[in-house]
Amino acid sequence: MPHCTVVLVRHGHVHDNDCGPGSRLLGWTDPPLSELGRTQAEQLARYLASQPSVSAVYASPLRRAWATASSIGAALGLRPRRRAALREIACGSLDGLPLAEVQARHPALWRRNLAQVDENFTWPGGESYRGFRRRVVRAVTMLAAAHLGERIVVVTHAGAISQLLGALHAESPARWEAFRVGNGSVTELHWQGYQAALVRYNLRAA
Repeated sequence: MPHCTVVLVRHGHVHDNDCGPGSRLLGWTDPPLSELGRTQAEQLARYLASQPSVSAVYASPLRRAWATASSIGAALGLRPRRRAALREIACGSLDGLPLAEVQARHPALWRRNLAQVDENFTWPGGESYRGFRRRVVRAVTMLAAAHLGERIVVVTHAGAISQLLGALHAESPARWEAFRVGNGSVTELHWQGYQAALVRYNLRAA
């Protein structure tokens, strides 16, 4: 039975997820790529243009992913296609707040999230890790089924990629950091039906 080669790309760098003093809880909040992020997107585009041919490029509609996908699409001669289901996890009413503020205002909630043991954990008004995994696995399964025997690029977010790989390795959805990839990275899967095999992980284009 033929498989689909799914090339997962994490978007380029944004200042808001630097893990420094200015970092924010970044789910559906929509900052642009930084200058470094734009450079990473261009490097990804050149790298993927040198690889085996791609039949389609799909992307989260959030600006950081869409801008990365647009650079890749231009290099491959393909128009990216938006898929809302490829967005990062929704962080509800705290989405976009500085991490320092979240820690100060909701210390118990912060500790629960860091413990990574509750797959039903949600930020207030947000999405559970279990629901998030269900969403992204379903989305990529459908894309792969539509492109059997082909190679596609899926530009998404660290959380989404971690959930996809967590599902592949039977890791709990609560373990959001288990397979966290870097900005501007490539992870490749051979996807067949409801199963996938990891081919490359967290490869940097630069």
